[in-house]
Amino acid sequence: MVLVTIPLTGCLNPFAPALGDPSASLWTDQQTVGELLDNFRNAYNLQDSLRYSNCLANDFTFLYYDVENEREDQWGLNTDLKATGGLFRNFEEVHLTWTALSQIIRDFAAEDSSLEFDASFSLSLYSANSSYDLYGFARFTVFKEPASQFRITIWKDNSYF
Repeated sequence: MVLVTIPLTGCLNPFAPALGDPSASLWTDQQTVGELLDNFRNAYNLQDSLRYSNCLANDFTFLYYDVENEREDQWGLNTDLKATGGLFRNFEEVHLTWTALSQIIRDFAAEDSSLEFDASFSLSLYSANSSYDLYGFARFTVFKEPASQFRITIWKDNSYF
């Protein structure tokens, strides 16, 4: 009787990424304002409506200047989610970058408190037929309930396109 021993070694691919949750470092638990804004940016860049909705409070309000009617206007959470979903569907590539945001704002983590601050951004939108590069300012009010996450309660668009 002949006994053949076959080594039970797996194939090693030195170019394969390490096992684990590939999104573990991408999404945060929104315990600081910086983490909230990182999730907001990542949701835009990945065109992820579900993750974007998690950045907004249930009583969210978007404030903007209606150029056509020459007046201030606003909409709530449901309209914003529909508008943002439409933006994501109509562009093949979306790229949002926050600029000039202080470390003090990024590190803010106080529970049961709100913070109002200005953030400048650049937003690039690309489709097969068009591309837009937008630069602007947003005034955010964020709130973190005890034992919860930061969420945006008010976003005032102060952009000039």
